[in-house]
Amino acid sequence: MPFAKNNFPRLPLWSELPSFNLHLDQLLDITNSFVEPMTEEKITKTMMHNYFKAGIIEAPIKKRYARKHLAGAIVVGVFKNVFSLSEIEQGLRLILADTSPAEGYDNFVKIFNNQSSQETIKMPPVANISLEPTSTMLIQYSAIQSVLFWFLARRLIQKNQDL
Repeated sequence: MPFAKNNFPRLPLWSELPSFNLHLDQLLDITNSFVEPMTEEKITKTMMHNYFKAGIIEAPIKKRYARKHLAGAIVVGVFKNVFSLSEIEQGLRLILADTSPAEGYDNFVKIFNNQSSQETIKMPPVANISLEPTSTMLIQYSAIQSVLFWFLARRLIQKNQDL
C-alpha cells in the first residue's frame, strides 16, 4: 500500500540562488522560505551568528552574504534537527575537501529534490509480517530507516574525519 509523501518545497540549485550580495534579513527570509515548511522552525539571526562563530558556515565579509552563505544556511537548516552541529560541520568539511561549494550544494539539492518529489512511499515487504502495511507501520518503517541512515552517515563522517 503506497502512502502519500509530504509536499516539501523544491530546493534551488546553486545557479538559482541570488548572484548578488544579501543582507542577513534577506538571507534569513530566503532560507526560511525553504527550511520552515519542512522543519516548522525558523533559522534566526542568533543561530546564523552561532554557525559563523563555530565555523560551520564561513563568516561573511563586511556583513555581505553570498551564495555560499545562503547554500550553507539551507543545508544546515535541513540537517540541524537530525545531526549535531559538530557532525554537520565535519560533513561539510569532508564534502568541501573534494568539491567546490557549488558542486557540493548542487549534489545535495539534486538528491534531496529527487527523493522528496516521489509521489508515494512504498514500504518494501518485511520478513515475517504478513499484514497489509498501515500508516502506523509506515511510521515505524520510516523512523527505523531514518535512524539507520543517520547511523550510516555518522559512521562515514567519523571514518573520514581524519582525511
